[in-house]
Amino acid sequence: MNTFDIKFRRWWLKQIDVLAGAGSQNPDPQGGFALPLALGMGFVMIVLGLSMITVAQSDRITSWQRKESSESLAAAEGGMARTLAQLSAPNNAVLLNRNYDTINPKTNKTYLGPDGILNSGDEETVSIDEWTGYDPSDQSCHQQKNWGSPNFKTTGPIGSMGTYTLKAYRFNPEQQTGTFLVEANKGDQTTGVIITISVNPDLDDFPGIVLIDPDDNPNFDTGVLALRGREIRGSKANVYYVPSSAPGSALTGSATPEAENRDAYLNAIWSTSQDGAEGDTVQGSIFACKLRPNIPIGDPGTNLGEIETSQTLSSTGSALTRYELEKIDLKNDDVLTVDTTNGPVQLNLIDGGNRPELAITLRGNAKILNIRTDGKPPRVGDLRIIAKGDSLIRLYDQTCIHNAFLWFPFDELRLLTNGPGCPGNQNTNFEGVLWMEAVLSAKQRSGQRNVEYLRLSGQEYDQPPEPVVTADSAVSGTETRVTAGIAVPEDVSSLIDLLKYIDWPVRYRFGGVQQWQKIRL
Repeated sequence: MNTFDIKFRRWWLKQIDVLAGAGSQNPDPQGGFALPLALGMGFVMIVLGLSMITVAQSDRITSWQRKESSESLAAAEGGMARTLAQLSAPNNAVLLNRNYDTINPKTNKTYLGPDGILNSGDEETVSIDEWTGYDPSDQSCHQQKNWGSPNFKTTGPIGSMGTYTLKAYRFNPEQQTGTFLVEANKGDQTTGVIITISVNPDLDDFPGIVLIDPDDNPNFDTGVLALRGREIRGSKANVYYVPSSAPGSALTGSATPEAENRDAYLNAIWSTSQDGAEGDTVQGSIFACKLRPNIPIGDPGTNLGEIETSQTLSSTGSALTRYELEKIDLKNDDVLTVDTTNGPVQLNLIDGGNRPELAITLRGNAKILNIRTDGKPPRVGDLRIIAKGDSLIRLYDQTCIHNAFLWFPFDELRLLTNGPGCPGNQNTNFEGVLWMEAVLSAKQRSGQRNVEYLRLSGQEYDQPPEPVVTADSAVSGTETRVTAGIAVPEDVSSLIDLLKYIDWPVRYRFGGVQQWQKIRL
């Protein structure tokens, strides 16, 4: 019996004695009333006392629950802080463009779903885990950074306040945000915290031009950029080539335009004086390391067959619109216009006809243009031209492909132009981002170094391995150099959704918190 019970019992017995004594010393006509009154009052006091004990106990339980709940919330917030601290390290930051979403045992679905919103209805029935086992540290471009393997921990204790677990993370590349859900437990209290923060990639070394070696085939010069003195413009015009396919194959690093060893890297992309170049022709950095994109193509879309005359294609909505094409073959002043005002468009080049490799051929002043009609500039990621197989691109004369992303993993772009063709006066025939098996420019003099053009021997579409192209304005005895080349746009943010498919060593950085929410789980 606690102290309160003993004191209350003594007080109650004293009151009964007083009332009973008063009844015996002062008899009146209503004798016998004092004792029942005392007993009734005692009963009331017992009820009140018990109520006070219950309230005190309830307050004690509530106080304990509040303490446990506060510690659970503190553990969740501490776990969130620890999660962000881990992901600020470069070796773990590579996870931030990938998704992690476990199964909620109460719903048997993922917690956040693709939209990053709890219980919005888009949750999956299978967990999403692009983190566990992902380790790009053995790849050559990552090795240049020397970041090491990811060592992120999804769970752990927070002092004496409980344990936390990262339940979900969703990256939104379009909005450049990341949403985290961390759960913490203290006793029987479970608390969750959701935050959405800005997640911005450092795009200084963005892969504007990537040369791909898909098969490690030594019989072909894959992964090669034979620039031959043509210009590559833009601060994002960084070149990634395959060292084993280039002169100076011992190179394993990179060179900025100011680097002392820059000449060795210009030699590796066939852009020295012996190739017809004058000075440094690349505004970005040059990287001697292998990147190998593996981009999902998705649904085929509407099959338009061959396009051989001027035509306009448009997006059918805010989501990606896909078209299938067997060939684009334009000449004279023909223009394939792609209107991306209402949303992005993807052109899938498929094998068709007897010459599947001749996917895109432009002659004369023909162009492929990405446009908008709302006054905003077109974005490079809104026109994606992707090849499913062997698909060669040939640009002749003063032609142009403008504001486009090209992914052709099994064939090359041949620059056979004799002057610029793109609008904007940047001295270009292609403006956008190129991820190709090779980009080869024609010789401008027969004595320049050879580069083997990719081709299938014995087929009707064989070309001489080294065509010679001179400037359109050249006359006998004058300079014949062609400098018209490639420009990579400054704004490449519309392509960051593809970065996780190329394993480029991107460093993501956190910005401000856009949303904070406490939830009960």
